[in-house]
Amino acid sequence: MNTNNSFKLNLSKSSKTEFITTPIFYANGEPHLGHAYTGIIADIFCRYQRLSQTNIGCQLITGTDEHGQKIASAAQSNNLPTQDFVDNLSQSFQVLWPKLAIEPDAFIRTTDTQHKLNVQRIWQQLEQQGDIYLGHYSGHYCIACEQFYPEKDLLDGASCPVHKREVIFSQEETYLFRLENYREALIEYYQSNDNCIEPGHYQQSLIEQLKSAPLDDLSVSRINNKWGIQVPSNQDHTVYVWIDALFSYLSAIQNCGGNANSLTNTQHVIGKDILLFHSVYWPAFLLALDIKLPQKLIVHGWWTIGGEKISKSNPDTTVNPSLFSDKLTSDGLRYALARHKPLYRDGNLVLDEFAQTINADLLNNLANLVKRNHTLITKNFAGEIKLAEISQLDKESLACINKVIPVLERIINAYQTRDLHRAAKEINSVLAELNGFFHQRAPWLVYKTQPEAKAKQTCLVVSNLARELVWVLSPITPKLCHDIIEEKGTPSSSIFEHQVLILKDAVALCANSHWQKV
Repeated sequence: MNTNNSFKLNLSKSSKTEFITTPIFYANGEPHLGHAYTGIIADIFCRYQRLSQTNIGCQLITGTDEHGQKIASAAQSNNLPTQDFVDNLSQSFQVLWPKLAIEPDAFIRTTDTQHKLNVQRIWQQLEQQGDIYLGHYSGHYCIACEQFYPEKDLLDGASCPVHKREVIFSQEETYLFRLENYREALIEYYQSNDNCIEPGHYQQSLIEQLKSAPLDDLSVSRINNKWGIQVPSNQDHTVYVWIDALFSYLSAIQNCGGNANSLTNTQHVIGKDILLFHSVYWPAFLLALDIKLPQKLIVHGWWTIGGEKISKSNPDTTVNPSLFSDKLTSDGLRYALARHKPLYRDGNLVLDEFAQTINADLLNNLANLVKRNHTLITKNFAGEIKLAEISQLDKESLACINKVIPVLERIINAYQTRDLHRAAKEINSVLAELNGFFHQRAPWLVYKTQPEAKAKQTCLVVSNLARELVWVLSPITPKLCHDIIEEKGTPSSSIFEHQVLILKDAVALCANSHWQKV
């Protein structure tokens, strides 16, 4: 193929990833936008991994954590049997995901029978090894968190740092995990493995924290709480969330045909509020069981409303994500969440700003360009422009292609480094370049002041570059991109298949990508 038809891209291969997980969301209330954001981010990462040829089998895992006294109390307040209560809330998550174009391969529930058996086997092994023992724990207890806090972590020495409610001093019998036994191993692991927590400042801070002081033994059971997985050796205790919910990742991986070794190719997408659990407790349990640690923790920032973190405990910020997807569409919401803030930072959600971005980028810059180019090909060239009809691309066409190729490289690099904010910005810069090229060349003037050969080249170049851009955008806006890909009759991307932009015939099969203003 001559150099006018084929353009090489300089792309690096991403590491193999088998599984991407969201947190196992706590089922004590309806899902909110914070849950939706994590789910969307994880889904985008998974779609990209499948698109890159090395990770075609990547699977997305999500689910609900359904045990604990807080859930039992919430069920009682709603006059429902606890199982019915968690069934309803788990269903709320499962119904929400398709509305956001999130497509999990596995949805794990901690009330699943097989998961309960898995947890009890894990508990027995840890107890037999001496990693778990029966003792007592005293401290400042937050009922809403179902968690003890050391005094140094309390707000003003009296309130929960998460819920900002007054804690109570409590002492109770509990099973404890010897967390300190694994502190040195955790330090060694994090010092020897760069970039296993992103952004990296969390990893460096964690190393310093682990070095600073011994770790307290961790309470891993609750007494007289019947709504949970029973401790095999003691009917008065149920397994606490640290072991129950965290090991649901492994239960889900096994449900997908993987095993404990698959964790080394697993990336956990989490909010920064649950970093401690995933960076200390979870790997310590795995080290105790001689299981290799997960590939990566991806720790995203928060969306806020009026400066307040979105959470179930703050009714002023609890907004059903369906309201956003109904207003903005699922593709629009996904794009705006990626476009409006860097992944690792916090951002304030303003619906009108989201709508403006969606209309400017997806409607005006993408959908309208595709539609206009499609209409010209259909009207003037019988729905197809053959590459063979064009002997050589002119200088302007080559210049446009050569400007776009390095930007496509940067977009793919941004995906590989999980910088969705930069990927979305670079995608918009390609759209600006294509629109500028299209308007400057004015192919709609064909047969008037525009030579047919020039108009054909313009439409062919726009069609080919838009095709590859749409494939690159598809992890973020899957529905819109699917419609455009169908219009063009191009079931594959030459960039992702061959790391080369290969010019092809420009075909206009149908008109599917009708994007309405939001």
